[in-house]
Amino acid sequence: MRLKIHRTIYIVLLLLLVGSMTTSNFMMNLAWVLLFANWLVEWDMKRKFAGFSRNGFLHVAILYFILHLVAMLWTDNFAYGIDDIRQKLRLIAIPLVILTSAPLSKRQWRMVAFVYIVTIFVVTIIGVVRYLTIPDIPYRQIVPFISHIRFSLNVCMAMCILIAAITHCGEHILHSVVMLLLCLWFLAFLLLIQSYTGLVILLISCVIMLVIGWKHIPNKPVRWVSVSFLAVVLLVVGGISIYYVNEYYTPRTSSVGANRLTANGNPYTHRRDGLVECGRYVNDYVCESELRSQWPRVSSCPLDSITPTGYPVYPALVRYLNAAGLTKDSAGVSHLSPTDIAAIEQGIANPVYLQQASLRRMYYVMLFEYENYRAYGSVIGFTMLQRIELWENAYALFRENLICGVGPGDVRDALDARLCNVGSPLAGSHRLPHNQYLTLLLSFGLVGFLLLLAALIWALVRTRSLRHTLFATFFTIATLSFLTEDTLETMAGAVFIAFFLSLLSARTGPHVGPRPPQPEFLPDQPSDHQN
Repeated sequence: MRLKIHRTIYIVLLLLLVGSMTTSNFMMNLAWVLLFANWLVEWDMKRKFAGFSRNGFLHVAILYFILHLVAMLWTDNFAYGIDDIRQKLRLIAIPLVILTSAPLSKRQWRMVAFVYIVTIFVVTIIGVVRYLTIPDIPYRQIVPFISHIRFSLNVCMAMCILIAAITHCGEHILHSVVMLLLCLWFLAFLLLIQSYTGLVILLISCVIMLVIGWKHIPNKPVRWVSVSFLAVVLLVVGGISIYYVNEYYTPRTSSVGANRLTANGNPYTHRRDGLVECGRYVNDYVCESELRSQWPRVSSCPLDSITPTGYPVYPALVRYLNAAGLTKDSAGVSHLSPTDIAAIEQGIANPVYLQQASLRRMYYVMLFEYENYRAYGSVIGFTMLQRIELWENAYALFRENLICGVGPGDVRDALDARLCNVGSPLAGSHRLPHNQYLTLLLSFGLVGFLLLLAALIWALVRTRSLRHTLFATFFTIATLSFLTEDTLETMAGAVFIAFFLSLLSARTGPHVGPRPPQPEFLPDQPSDHQN
């Protein structure tokens, strides 16, 4: 009876954890603490650790925690290091509880998946309402509870769970239709929040899911439809990418000829910096005097003021006229519509940017970031280019501290010091590398990183987890997110990794504790869960 009570509490707290993973940092923190407390009160440690030596992923979590403790020996910022260790407790507590508890039954797994997907759906509804009711809301703030990047990882995971379920619904056509509509809704939401990372990870994860799991789809027509559909998607994505890049750089007909004067007889100026947007050089054929005289006639916003996005009005005006194919003089300004003027006043520098949830918009933003970096070497205001700047300096810092790193408490300080020394525009930002692999290398050095990598490979081989579709998909999402984010350094990211790594690996290999009758966790391989 006592064990049943603790088991019930365990399931309830798992539901609380997945329900708060995308909605509340406080409840997420409370859930894992209560999970660990319930695990301690339940006791029965002899049974829980009966198969400890076979539980590879639990070893990885413990090694990760030990590396933090050891690396404190050469950490200068001891206070930050101790706080970092305190934050990492969840990365050992969650695997310890889940991997030493009895695995979920098929019904319990469906409950967890249902709560997880419904919670994400509710958050997307809230996000859409915020987008429709809050004027000019930044895309980063559409999701109110956690970072839009961390939320996009959860959306990708939810979609992969739905896709796995769709391919195994068989005769349940209505269920398949509902889940397919949910997938389309989640995809549209990723476009709305402009999650480049989420979209790329989703595409790669779907490929991995199909490569590993297509043979296990019970219905052959569904199997071949899935393969054909994904092939079409890949071709379409490739075609769209080529089309938009070509469209961006294709020369457009200029409104004025070389060395021509404006309609009012004023000369154009040319700045040969090579900055290209929409097939035209942005700073060619600009008559600044006419722009300054004409703009006050159509707008009350001063031309030298800063827009709400932090972008000055004048360059926004020049870029907007260039992208719209209008002359960069008084005649061009007079042809702007009230919608165009309002957009420029908000810092929108290209008519394409008015297309919300648009692939064209996303490609144009990325290509302008590249062009701005190529022409000026500037990274300010461009997230991807800032990451490249951080990666280059973090890698250089790692090479200077190759063997043992700088210690987990000094990663921010050491990186910031290097950015100041090289005169980087990101100096003083006090940021992490935005790459979990580089953060680990800087924290533990090459020795610690290789130890952790070896332990992870051993766990994967020992449990044979990558043979299972859903685990392989999650593992793909996690490892790809490490390329552009410090996923483990935030609560939402750490709990996401610890929870799904533990929950999915608990049913794919050697396990500690008793199993429920007829274990069926991964629907594609129900007979592959033997020790």
